[in-house]
Amino acid sequence: MVVFSITRFLLDKFATKKLSLLQLITKIFFSRMKKLVLFAGLAAFGVFQASAQTPSVTFNARGLVAISDADMAASALVDGKLLRDNTIKDKLTSIKFPLVRGGSSIGEIVVPNSTLTYTKSIAVPKTGGLAYVLDTRSAPAESVTEYADALKEFPDGQRLYVVDIVNLANPKVKFQFPVGKNPTSIDVYKNELMISTSVVGKELVFYEVDDSGKPTRALYLPSELDSTNRIIDLTWHPTGNFLAVTLESTGEVALYKIIRDAGKLKNIEMVGKPFKVGTTPASGKFSDDGKFYYVIDTKGAVGKATANGELHVVEFSMDASAEHKVSSSVPVGLNPGAFAISPDGSMIVAVNAGNSANPWDKEGAGSSSSLSLFKIANGALTKVMEYPFQGIFPQSVAFDKDGSNLAVAVYEYVDYGRRTGGVEFWSVTKGDAPTLTKQMGKVSVERGCHTIRVIP
Repeated sequence: MVVFSITRFLLDKFATKKLSLLQLITKIFFSRMKKLVLFAGLAAFGVFQASAQTPSVTFNARGLVAISDADMAASALVDGKLLRDNTIKDKLTSIKFPLVRGGSSIGEIVVPNSTLTYTKSIAVPKTGGLAYVLDTRSAPAESVTEYADALKEFPDGQRLYVVDIVNLANPKVKFQFPVGKNPTSIDVYKNELMISTSVVGKELVFYEVDDSGKPTRALYLPSELDSTNRIIDLTWHPTGNFLAVTLESTGEVALYKIIRDAGKLKNIEMVGKPFKVGTTPASGKFSDDGKFYYVIDTKGAVGKATANGELHVVEFSMDASAEHKVSSSVPVGLNPGAFAISPDGSMIVAVNAGNSANPWDKEGAGSSSSLSLFKIANGALTKVMEYPFQGIFPQSVAFDKDGSNLAVAVYEYVDYGRRTGGVEFWSVTKGDAPTLTKQMGKVSVERGCHTIRVIP
């Protein structure tokens, strides 16, 4: 029957088009080949799911924590219209792996937080157990629906929330306390918290905490900065002996040495001088060995940049007599939000929002997000591939404990019904030619998902 149908099809074509049989077969063959090549090209960019995929999620970690800012749509960064629902509140979502469909793998709780920062508004120790969440900006009054500039006009925040995540299916806020006006970033080293605030004279706030997360010692540390400058990002060195910071007004990065007495942090002192890194440096991360510091350069205000960003490789001199330097730079996508370094130090993935945060009647809205994949060799980066994907304003990305999978925070989707955010997952193929493949399954979370942390 199949042979008869094909033969009849060929004869009909031959009769109507007056083609020779050889011409007809050749034309059909090349037509099919063009479609096959197009399909293969799209598949390489992760547009189609592999046929062997299942809706289950693969992620090798004990857990993952996500925070969502429900006070504004992502497009408010562009047009100021919040599009909020006053019945929806900011949330922390904790996820336990492996995921079980219909099981108790996911818990959530109301925790104030803000996307108006640079990816370091939550800190989770590697051992898990606690999550420290900054309320960088507070929720507007319920009557407020629009701002001329959301980045500048949101009410001041000032509090740190300590959340118990021992049971990932049932997170609980333990307590909260003020840390200073508009805190911009937090990082944790063992039982030591470092927080940057917008308070002159209290730019760096240090807390030593006990097992419950309660501060047992607090210090305001001398930043040695001009009062017009502000620290917008900070990162502990893997040894706990240094602290790297990003300065907003001057577009610089600086390094501090930690001064300890009997193992206890006593003071800090700047190593060398702050130095220029790109145009608009934002968040940074050290390599696991501490030799290199990677800094994302957004090239503009959050969500509003018009030029592709960059990822800079910084080599700090730990000796004050030498100079710090940017050893290399590579382009990433438009409006980059964050990046992740694989546990083995062989790859970096940067997540780019593109124009996805545009109002929905503008070009690129919801459809121009991407992941940039790089190989690392002696600190230097080589671009491998760009992977486009659907979703609005992704701002955070993280590898699992062995680098076999990747999680990506998506702020929201082009949904006209119940708007949600999501944590999406990608499988990683390692080796000399690494690749990423988007997994089918995802975890829906509260709208405004902007930062994730992995508990290995």
